[in-house]
Amino acid sequence: MWMHGVVAVSVCFLVSSGAQAALITFALSIEISEATPPEGPIPWMVATFDDDDDQGSVDLRLEATNLVDNEFAFEWLFNLDPDLESELTSLVFTEVEGSRIGEFLGPWIYTSADAFQADGDGLFDIQFAFSTHFAASRRFGAGEAVEYTITGIPTLTAASFDFPSAMGGEEGVYPTAAHVGGIGPDDDLSGWISVPDPATLSILGIGGLALFRRKRR
Repeated sequence: MWMHGVVAVSVCFLVSSGAQAALITFALSIEISEATPPEGPIPWMVATFDDDDDQGSVDLRLEATNLVDNEFAFEWLFNLDPDLESELTSLVFTEVEGSRIGEFLGPWIYTSADAFQADGDGLFDIQFAFSTHFAASRRFGAGEAVEYTITGIPTLTAASFDFPSAMGGEEGVYPTAAHVGGIGPDDDLSGWISVPDPATLSILGIGGLALFRRKRR
């Protein structure tokens, strides 16, 4: 089952790999592993996929919007349309010049169908692995961001990444999940975070998944 959080406004509609071009934002605002959530306001982290009304190239922006103090991301997981999983190794991730905010190392990007499991549940296809360097400045933490252009599959759109993970346990499946450490007064706690509902159109400041379709020109 899907995990649900509190949202101000919700409108449900279907999205598929054949849908119109889109701007898709995952606003991570719930803790899914029965551990300690980050301390800042939600959403703690935001991922935005933007295909600019075109196929074959998608921009992905990763932001640690509301992590605080020494909180940082260990990893961030995503899914790909199951119909495209055979082409996972064709994906090319190119960091956008000048997009990086912060001094963090990585991330290192790995792709393999249902190979990366979130502790809260779910088997994912894409892993962004960040540094756990002892120096806090080298971790992906509060206020930092980076952007990539994703290519390699001719039919790729932002909607290609709006798919739930495969079941990895009994808790549920999610379109994305991130593991956050450095939580708590002693910076020694961690937890997995995700979005309240992948079919929910929400106000980004409240949390959840905000998915906005553009009209084709």
